[in-house]
Amino acid sequence: MNIWLFIWWCLYVLCAMVLQQQVPGLDALAPGFLLALQQGKPWQTAWLFLVFCIIQEGAGSLMFGTAMLWYGGTILLFHLSAKLFVADNLLFVMMLSASMGLYHIFLTWLMCSVQDIAISYMELVEQGIQHSVTIPLIWGLAYLLRPAAMRHVN
Repeated sequence: MNIWLFIWWCLYVLCAMVLQQQVPGLDALAPGFLLALQQGKPWQTAWLFLVFCIIQEGAGSLMFGTAMLWYGGTILLFHLSAKLFVADNLLFVMMLSASMGLYHIFLTWLMCSVQDIAISYMELVEQGIQHSVTIPLIWGLAYLLRPAAMRHVN
């Protein structure tokens, strides 16, 4: 990975963390993770998986492992969807983000249930919708701003 790509990812993570501070319940790192999956570089994706999980586990209030289940589920949804559709366009990301919104609702409900945490189901549905809408927007912006080294999907 060249230095400019590393700097781009650092800036992306910084911007995503600022956005997450402003919008509680939003995972602004997930669109970047989708970009990494689309790029098809396993080592880069693995490193981002680890970094994003560490960030989300440290920032979240749910049981340890939730972030790993979230990003692991994202990988699964991505690969299942990529078998049916072309993985490098906005329509694909919109359909995938709708699935991720539903997955967010399920995973958060499950982890709250395991920990006996009371949760507002309406708020949970709103967060799922928020993910479905914001992931394509953030992905689109990151897609346009990505360095040339990320533009060639393997």
